[in-house]
Amino acid sequence: MAIWTTGPLQRLLAATACYGLPQNSSKSCGVLPYVHLGKVPYTKALRLQECLVRRRIDLNNTSDDERSRAGVSDLLILLEHPPTFTAGRRIKGQDEEGTRLKVLGADYVETLRGGQATFHGPGQLVGYPILDIRNYKLSVRCYVSSLEKTIIETCAKYDIKAETTEHTGVWMNGTHKIAAIGIQVQRYITSHGIALNCDTDLTWFDHIVPCGLQDKFVTSLSEQLGRGVTTEEVIPQYCNAFGGVFGRQMTKLEDVEGGKELWNEIDEVLRSS
Repeated sequence: MAIWTTGPLQRLLAATACYGLPQNSSKSCGVLPYVHLGKVPYTKALRLQECLVRRRIDLNNTSDDERSRAGVSDLLILLEHPPTFTAGRRIKGQDEEGTRLKVLGADYVETLRGGQATFHGPGQLVGYPILDIRNYKLSVRCYVSSLEKTIIETCAKYDIKAETTEHTGVWMNGTHKIAAIGIQVQRYITSHGIALNCDTDLTWFDHIVPCGLQDKFVTSLSEQLGRGVTTEEVIPQYCNAFGGVFGRQMTKLEDVEGGKELWNEIDEVLRSS
């Protein structure tokens, strides 16, 4: 499982039984804002996540009144990246590999997420939930399982049967990965997340062994359907699936109390990083 945890959360990682909110429940337990940022360079998105995670941790250390005044606590970030190869903790420090991939015209970034090498690029919907998993009564394993379910349900809206296997991520027929998952959890706060191939140029994946799995392939919604499926088309479907799995009413960030203020903070981070 592609994860990275710090702090007292380690004991939750050992949990084997999934628990928490009923999956696909029509009953919403609250509002979860989301924001679509368009195309953002990977390093800027990384910096933004660091700032939002720190903000979320700080909120947990304040009073109920202060958290209420802040308005927004948990948040789902949706975006795309320009062509970028990322290295997880398992392959960090391999300078020759980074040099080889940069020559292809893509960025190369080493990260703290779990897993090995993967690719992000235009046409791939990337979701970075910044959540306190205790609010959803989820263990780390069940959180990853819930993310997988958001992808499976999104694919089902297109009559595509996706599934999980012994390998992390979401697959078609056990051989073609349609979405990658890699998360980081710090003091119960999540970052990183999912990458769903919509109309991604899949030839980029030819230059790596995605997630270190030999004899496996990569696919996309567009390839499966035989037509172009843009990230803009998929976002409403994914938000509906996310809200159903996590038991939240998905609402645009600017439409919730404190949302405009947080949007200004996000914009400032992206401009300055």
